[in-house]
Amino acid sequence: MIRAKKRKTPSLKYVIGGLAAGALALPFALVFIVSLVLSTSAPKFPVLRLEYLSQELLSAIELGKDDSISIRPGFRPPAGLKLVIEDADQTIIFSTDDAFKVGAAARLADVAGALRGDGSVSSFFAESMIAKGKVIGHYFAWFPLGVPPLAEVHGSPVLLLILIGLIAIAFAMGVVLATQLARSVMKLERAAGRIAAGDLETEVGVGGLREIEDLAAAMDGMRTAIREERAQRARFLAAISHDLRTPLTSIGGYLEAVDDGLASDPATLARYVRIMRDKTRLLEGRISGLIEFAHMETGEWRMGFEPVDLRCFLEGLAKEFREDAELMGRDFSFELSALGSFRTAVDRDLLARALENLVSNAIRYSPAGGAIRMSARSGPGFLYVDLDDEGPGIKPDERAKVFEAFVRGSLSREGEGSGLGLYIVRSVIQGHGWEVRAGSSPSGGGRFTVEIPVGKRL
Repeated sequence: MIRAKKRKTPSLKYVIGGLAAGALALPFALVFIVSLVLSTSAPKFPVLRLEYLSQELLSAIELGKDDSISIRPGFRPPAGLKLVIEDADQTIIFSTDDAFKVGAAARLADVAGALRGDGSVSSFFAESMIAKGKVIGHYFAWFPLGVPPLAEVHGSPVLLLILIGLIAIAFAMGVVLATQLARSVMKLERAAGRIAAGDLETEVGVGGLREIEDLAAAMDGMRTAIREERAQRARFLAAISHDLRTPLTSIGGYLEAVDDGLASDPATLARYVRIMRDKTRLLEGRISGLIEFAHMETGEWRMGFEPVDLRCFLEGLAKEFREDAELMGRDFSFELSALGSFRTAVDRDLLARALENLVSNAIRYSPAGGAIRMSARSGPGFLYVDLDDEGPGIKPDERAKVFEAFVRGSLSREGEGSGLGLYIVRSVIQGHGWEVRAGSSPSGGGRFTVEIPVGKRL
């Protein structure tokens, strides 16, 4: 057997840990980066300070049509920067130092001489400004030591360590969360493996996050449902095996009797043949029920709808049911005027078989001479078709179970059915978008009610 290669995927622990760390650390990192970008203070290193000065000069100077320069209105240099700007004639047009007045002349030697010996100056820059190949002005800039640039504060080792610590904490939290989640997922995986292997007794029992607990509860519900279905199937197979074997054994016994010459006279032989014919029909009915059940379970069962006047359709069926009931010594009556002229789409054959099954049950469980009645009534948003009999009734705690495929029914209504009839009835009724329920008739017998939404009309 060729085994598929395992895909090399990253561990859930590291994926979620990395995501958690990134999600938690990202706001702090963004604040750190944005503060550096938006900072109006000078950087620490000379090369970066020169670039910083160039940006400040670009925001400070306007170039006129005659290539003269002027200071943009409202320009203010950032704190920690001393700046003197002069035009091409070496006349000061902007100054932040009282020693150099606007309108005075300044040369490099003058500025350098004024600052010589000043221990508070950390960096000094002087440069000519050139545009279109000619000098348009000069600037002098220096940074006092006493004013620490804001960017240097942001870039200090303390805050860097704080940022690293926050990232480490975030990663640790992510790893813890991912570890817990990974353990829960592995437990769920093992539980699913046990269920697949047939262990339906061990509870899943996985805790942790709320979503994990909900998933574990859903798996437990699935496990219980599968276990109950298997138990029902086992009971059903045992019952259906007995039901199929009994008529076969009976037929075989009568055939052996005929073969042994025990039915030598025509009357005895005719009786044996009649009994075997009845057993054969019973067997055929049970096998037909199994075939219908198999069709529904495998999805081969399809419904073909066509429009009908529901009252006319049911009254036609009721007349046939009345004849069948009379042959069995029961009284059948119907009153369906409450349906009015309601029209809807139905599968004629399947709906007729479902109702015939309900009537057959009513005939079987009603005593000789008992009354069976089909009636209709209306309610808010629904029409109801009731079928009442005078049989032993259905116990309240078993009314929902009688429609299950693997339940034979109430002990008070046992008969020779296969246990599939009412299951097929419910499947057909629900296939029409309707509902069927079991209850008690006014006489104390059984009642089956078909509930039809009035919205299900043409």
